[in-house]
Amino acid sequence: MAEFLTTSGTSYHIEKIIIEAKNKLVLVSPYLQISKTLYERLKDASNKNVSIKIIYGKDELKPNEKNSLAELKNIELYYFQNLHAKCYFNESKMVITSMNMYEFSEKTNREMGVLIDRSIDKDLFEKAVAETLSILQSSEPIPLKKAERQNAIQARFASKEQPKPKYQKQLRGYCIRCETRIDYNPEKPYCADCFSIWAQFENPEYTENVCHRCGEYYATSMNKPQDRDCFSLWKKEQW
Repeated sequence: MAEFLTTSGTSYHIEKIIIEAKNKLVLVSPYLQISKTLYERLKDASNKNVSIKIIYGKDELKPNEKNSLAELKNIELYYFQNLHAKCYFNESKMVITSMNMYEFSEKTNREMGVLIDRSIDKDLFEKAVAETLSILQSSEPIPLKKAERQNAIQARFASKEQPKPKYQKQLRGYCIRCETRIDYNPEKPYCADCFSIWAQFENPEYTENVCHRCGEYYATSMNKPQDRDCFSLWKKEQW
């Protein structure tokens, strides 16, 4: 018989499904921002040669997320534009839930879900698997290849034939705390919500999570919102 799950129970069983996967693992989540803990679990599953399929459908993946996934073995990434379902399963257990595989959802949102055991509810389990396979067949495979960061930086500035504007307002950046896409402005590296929280303490040296420009994991702060390479690029743009 299916078991009802609250927010904490949903997070617990999604992690457990990843841990206990023996041969296959399927993760369906419109929004994808994998927490450090779940990424480590996926890495363990990958090292056990578990076949991993991830289907997402909202927003562009951040560079650090694609690079991290590209480091895993036996993983396939798919994009399905109209995806709204959230479903996570291995050979024997499944969670159907309102929760995205999104760190913010795990920590902040009020979620619920249902845990299905294949040995008890085989018909229900198989119907959900069949629907997931239908979604998978209509999904677009997304190539995963780890980007050579230094090469990408060099390519961006390899051509000096065309003069670059002093300040590239059209460039999109990332909030250094929550990684949300925002306008690129090193003087305003937070989204509105994160800035309101930061402003309560106004510690310009408080360590944050990612580079404001490239979105890759890096110890940044209000005073130093970019990693060394991106800071160098920004300085060149001021010339």
